[in-house]
Order: sequence, then C-alpha cells, then structure tokens
Amino acid sequence: MKNERWSVDAVRDEIVSAIAEVRFVARSEHDEHRAHAADWLEEQFIDAKDGHALREASAKAFTLYGGMGSFSDVGTASSAHAVDRLAAALRHGRSWFPRTP
Repeated sequence: MKNERWSVDAVRDEIVSAIAEVRFVARSEHDEHRAHAADWLEEQFIDAKDGHALREASAKAFTLYGGMGSFSDVGTASSAHAVDRLAAALRHGRSWFPRTP
C-alpha cells in the first residue's frame, strides 16, 4: 500500500482479495480447516461499510492468529504467502481508521 490514506472500500477490497487467496490455496491443498476459516473471515467483512466496522472486523479476524496449530501455522510456501498477505491486509484494516465511530 502507498503511504496515503486509503478508503474503506479499498482496504476492505484488499482484505477480501487476501481472504480469497487464502481460500484458493486452502482448497488446492485440501486444507478444510483453513478454507472454512476463510469463509468465516469473509463473513466478518460483508457489512463493514465504515472505518469503525472495518477496524472491528479486522481485530476480530486476528483472533485466528497465534502459536502452533493456529491459522498462521502453515506448512507450504503458498500457504505462508497467502496468510502473510492476509495479515498485512488486516493490519491495514485495523490501523488506518479511528478507534471510535
């Protein structure tokens, strides 16, 4: 991303695109758990129409990250790339908008 402020739509699109990549990789690797998690993630962003909602959805999505056995515990380069891209997009969603509505 550039150093300029992005619109809610642009950041949400970045996140949704990253989720789609996670889903694609998960399905190609027959990783049902991560594919279902991608579906859940996408649902979190359907109604995120303003900065506050996008920030909340991004924070909620980060609950999937953690140590061993978590969403971010990957086994292939493709999966690692997709999960890292998603984490970067979620950081944008969490940090580019104010904490209060």
